Amino acid sequence: MMINFTNTHLFIGIVILAIVLIILWKKNKSFSYLFFFSIFLLYIISVVSVVAFPFPIGYPNPDFKPSVNLVPFDFGICHPDMLPLCIRNIYENILLTVPFGFGVGFIFRVRSKNVLWLAVAVGFTFELIQLIISFVTRNSFRVVDINDVILNVTGVLLGYGFFRIFGWLYSYITNRLKIHHRHIFTYIYDVVRQSQ
Repeated sequence: MMINFTNTHLFIGIVILAIVLIILWKKNKSFSYLFFFSIFLLYIISVVSVVAFPFPIGYPNPDFKPSVNLVPFDFGICHPDMLPLCIRNIYENILLTVPFGFGVGFIFRVRSKNVLWLAVAVGFTFELIQLIISFVTRNSFRVVDINDVILNVTGVLLGYGFFRIFGWLYSYITNRLKIHHRHIFTYIYDVVRQSQ
């Protein structure tokens, strides 16, 4: 039997989000911070729906051995008949983490020198989750792949690069036009200014 990500899982994620928002609100976090935190946590929920689901249960393999590829840039299935699937796998793994790299600066203050380590941690965490699921279910349905780590790291770095470009453009345009920042735009301006 396959366990898929369902509306029940989404509801649980939203309940957790609501509880965390209440805690953060009681700690006097601004409305703008709570807004960006909500978007970021909804993104994390969607990532969990892709990284952890679906997974099989009820059919443990007595001869279980996890599927692990530790050879960088060995995509295995990339022969001509499977090339479209291989290319899709590559760009989907990159796109999965671009929002993380772009959005993390709105939630935490991230120094540029720590972004690479953060990106590596994200990539390894995703694969570690899949490895743990394999061991718990005693099934090698998911392949733990160093290439996925590399592609996820690339996505985080690209996202952070887009964030820095966005920050520069936002600061330049608003300063050039002498725009007075109010409400959520004040928060955005503060975030991008601190990242420069």
